[in-house]
Amino acid sequence: MIIENSSDRTIARNASMLYLRMFVSMAIGFYTSRIVLQALGVSDYGIYNLVGGIVVLFNVVSTALKETTTRFLTYGLGIRDLEKLKRIFSTTLFIHILLAIIFLVLAETIGLWFVNKFLIIPANRIEAMNWVYQLSILVTTLTIIQVPYTALIISHEKFGTFALIDIVLSLVKLIIAIIVLYSMVDHLILYSILYSLMTVGLLLYYYIYSYHHFIESRTGLKIERTIVKDIAKFSGWSLFNSASLTISQQGFNIILNSFFGTIINAAVGVAGQVQAILYSFIGNISSAFNPQIIKEYANGNYERVKVLIYLGTKFSAVATMLISIPVLCEMDTLMGVWLAKVPQGAVIICQIALVANFFNSFTPLTYTAINADGKIKQINTQNGILFLLRLPIAYSVLYITHSYVLVLLICLYIPILSGVNNVMKLSKIMSIFNGREFLLTVVFPITLIAAFSLCFGLILKTSILNIYLRMFSVLILPTVFSITFSYCLLLDCKSKDLLWVTIKSKLHSK
Repeated sequence: MIIENSSDRTIARNASMLYLRMFVSMAIGFYTSRIVLQALGVSDYGIYNLVGGIVVLFNVVSTALKETTTRFLTYGLGIRDLEKLKRIFSTTLFIHILLAIIFLVLAETIGLWFVNKFLIIPANRIEAMNWVYQLSILVTTLTIIQVPYTALIISHEKFGTFALIDIVLSLVKLIIAIIVLYSMVDHLILYSILYSLMTVGLLLYYYIYSYHHFIESRTGLKIERTIVKDIAKFSGWSLFNSASLTISQQGFNIILNSFFGTIINAAVGVAGQVQAILYSFIGNISSAFNPQIIKEYANGNYERVKVLIYLGTKFSAVATMLISIPVLCEMDTLMGVWLAKVPQGAVIICQIALVANFFNSFTPLTYTAINADGKIKQINTQNGILFLLRLPIAYSVLYITHSYVLVLLICLYIPILSGVNNVMKLSKIMSIFNGREFLLTVVFPITLIAAFSLCFGLILKTSILNIYLRMFSVLILPTVFSITFSYCLLLDCKSKDLLWVTIKSKLHSK
């Protein structure tokens, strides 16, 4: 059977392009991380992740506006109003340039004072730390200005271009890491300089591509008050959610730094690399489905929105499960092969991060539908408070137990509660979506399959003595188990058809 719905074909094509990007970028990314850690050393790697994270704290407004900009541009495409689309893009570009200027002022005043006053950095690396901070400010400033162009490419579903850019960036990052490794100058400073130059080139490419492909980008810097009002109303609550999440993540790193120094920050940095690469499984599915969900919602086709949420969530959760379980079981071995020197605590922190990734995979598309509706005040307030609770919990547990493992395990419940909250909220604003049904037919069976598959993998790991046979068995057999039961229990006939279309599209693209 061939799927007739053109949007299904679009999703299949987009997903295949994004997965091609993911596999290439993942292979390059893991090797690049190894070289970067080797080139910088554990302490400097921890400094880079800690100081870069401080800059991200000032970038929370941009994070919220990126989500908002993509939503408004996609909604404009959905209702097919070119003039309104031009006004939206022009206004959002103006807002982001203004935001970049404000960020620059704050980062060079409050931020500069904070990093020199409160961070625990070895005395001989203070100068290098300030180089990293200044160049991180440059990177973030350019990234803020780049947001409307990135949102434009996503809204138009040009995921082939998106995939190509990401692959090229991965190669450039690898080249940068190799240059730094064999350089005779300060590795941390050189790495920061080259990374900044890469960001400049990326912004120029996005601008040139958008100018030549999207007519709405060929407009001056004009601002329309009604659009600003709508964006401010929408992004204000998104800002609280994004700010809470960012403060929670980076504040947690600062708390760890105050208890354990830069060594644990290096372990968290490694875990962040692994989590970001494997989280792309979720991001690839979400990116392919998000524009369709928003456009269908704009057209009032709520039945189609529900189908897309169920289908996309199943695909993203299963994809996350397939890659995470073998890696979870053999994390110590894989980490030893991947990194020349494994930072203290990196293995267990990575394992906990992968579990968090799995639970995070269930809710991105429900949140997309909530954003499409526009009623986001309550959900973002509630989720923001949940994220912020991580900080007092983390400090209290560390103060009492001095165990970063325990605090990470306790904080696992926060994304779970946030996800359940998203599901329940969507069931209220879209009557055709039943939260209880979603939990029972999507979340529960996939979690059950994952639990059995993980137990299967751990049994194989402990019972097979030969390391090569063990790794082969753990990496292959739980995956086969998960695929078989997921295909049989989770997919209806239409979903199976879409899966085969995606596979054929991917093979054809090669």
